[in-house]
Amino acid sequence: MVRTPKIKREKIIEETYNLIIDEGFGKFRVGNIAERLQCSPQPIYREFENLSSLRAFMVRRTLNKYQDFLEDQEPHTLSQLTRSIISYSTDYPEEFHRFFLQDNTTLQLSKEITLKSFNQLQQPYAEHLFNVYWQYVLGKAVLAIATPENHQVTDDFQALLNE
Repeated sequence: MVRTPKIKREKIIEETYNLIIDEGFGKFRVGNIAERLQCSPQPIYREFENLSSLRAFMVRRTLNKYQDFLEDQEPHTLSQLTRSIISYSTDYPEEFHRFFLQDNTTLQLSKEITLKSFNQLQQPYAEHLFNVYWQYVLGKAVLAIATPENHQVTDDFQALLNE
């Protein structure tokens, strides 16, 4: 008779995500995940080879969501791309905070995804300008989360370029 695992992969993923959102990557340990699942670490290791593979899975899952979000928005201008990123941050503020602002791996990979979208706009600017844009849009996104009632989803970056 085959024993059916009590803790399913989907539940491990869900509780891992909740742990990251609630407490950040600083508490990302197998013991903390197992405690949330009320189980031993064994079911986690049955589904994921090690903690690094679980972390990589969570980062990929979040980045796929971000990339799909940007593609669904279909930005055709720099202003639309900025609004899309700000919308993502305000639609998923905890996720944006924990993954994009606190985790260097996710931050770097999300920057690469954004660069692809930026380059598809065929902006007539030097590539180094993207680094300035990236800092600008992250700041706008953080402000949108921090002060939603006072935030306007406007893009001044294009105006800055025109000056």
